[in-house]
Amino acid sequence: MKSVVRCALAMVLGCTLAAPAFAQWSNDPSKNLALADKTNSNDQVQPKLRPMTNNGWYVSWFDSDPSSPPPIGYDVYYQRLDKAGYEKLPHNGLLVADLTNSSTEDYGLDFDTSGNALLAFLDTREGVNQQVTAAKMSPTGRAVWGPLGVQLTSGSDSFAAPKIVGASDGGVVVGWTDNSNVVLQKLDPSGHPLWGSGIVLSETGFNYSLSDLHAADNGSVIVSWTRDNGFGSNRYLYANKLGPTGFLMWGTGHVHVLDSGSLQFGNFPYFVPDGKGGAVFAWYTSSPSLQSFAQHILASGAEAYPHNGAEASTNGKQIRVSPAASYRKATDEVFLFWTEEDSNQTKNGVYGQKFNSAGTRQWGDHGLVVVPLGADSQIFVQNVQSGTGALAAWVDQPASGNGTIQAAKLDGSGNIICAQFPISSVLSSKSRLAADIAKSGVAAIAFEDARSGNNGIYIQNVNSDCSLGNK
Repeated sequence: MKSVVRCALAMVLGCTLAAPAFAQWSNDPSKNLALADKTNSNDQVQPKLRPMTNNGWYVSWFDSDPSSPPPIGYDVYYQRLDKAGYEKLPHNGLLVADLTNSSTEDYGLDFDTSGNALLAFLDTREGVNQQVTAAKMSPTGRAVWGPLGVQLTSGSDSFAAPKIVGASDGGVVVGWTDNSNVVLQKLDPSGHPLWGSGIVLSETGFNYSLSDLHAADNGSVIVSWTRDNGFGSNRYLYANKLGPTGFLMWGTGHVHVLDSGSLQFGNFPYFVPDGKGGAVFAWYTSSPSLQSFAQHILASGAEAYPHNGAEASTNGKQIRVSPAASYRKATDEVFLFWTEEDSNQTKNGVYGQKFNSAGTRQWGDHGLVVVPLGADSQIFVQNVQSGTGALAAWVDQPASGNGTIQAAKLDGSGNIICAQFPISSVLSSKSRLAADIAKSGVAAIAFEDARSGNNGIYIQNVNSDCSLGNK
């Protein structure tokens, strides 16, 4: 594959932006911090967030603003928050790329060792066919790699779902799907490619689709992807670890995280780095049943849990979907939360499980009930490791298009130490929760919310004692 690189010197881009402080973390769940709340049929969607080393945050999203200068489409925006929740860039975010995308796909957000935001997305500025672009944005809003960023692809192939990570050696790794292959490229801090035309992961007769990408230890990265051989076939989950020079550290045969049964169609599971060179995976299957699993792949590529993962629950009378995992490094424990459903999928609840270092269930074979099965939909479940346990958050939706965001905190023994409480109590359409936690112990949840009549981007912090706002 030919790589096309567009990169401008940082000094060419002119002055940085100074932004007034518009707001801070709210202590009122009915008044969450609005990051992008334009009205006028504007659509602001698909938030991502990353905690920075200084306990601040980067948040990104797509914005389709009909009143913006042409071209009209879903544009890429980002915002930086300090640890108190003050916006450090203009309210409603700073434009990264003015695009003509009529819809959105998954994309990437991270930061590098210098604290710059990194974004990867499908770019329409190069012609009819969407290409993969990487952008580096400074904390003050400067486009370090120039206004067009670095274009990583060219030609008429079908590109999809790019991801980006800042490696610990200062480099930047970008991954994407190219037709039926997964491609990865490493860039130096100036945006120049280091891996030739890219590392291509492929298998004759099978489709590889990028699932997730994260930085690991010593300049390495871990990548995961799904594998199938056509619509209706079983879909598996593979992974590998690439060293700083692109060497496949887990072998050319890759790690088979799942190679029996099938992932749910359209499910591209995320994973969580374990901080020791490995990763924790969570996914759910559609075959032989709707079931949630976890797996811990160690730095060596060895499986810590049984092959094909540890089941969240052995309750055969109910089913479980859409799990989210977090990891406690100090005790080598994994926390998993998911949507539990009855066999007819008419009642929903939120359940949780803890696994020890060998993948043995610690909260009973049926898991812990956080929210009992009921008529409300309990969806978009997220969790972050907190204290000795975890903080779980989810959307409680009594009726389609109307919901609140609720949370609960459990300790390592499964005791509820913060009973269910609201993170966002405004009854409105909510979706696409993104959750993470800073080194300070303050968690944040970013989400889509249509409380103003169209989708906006909101965020709420949660302190370690489950209070909201600044302390």
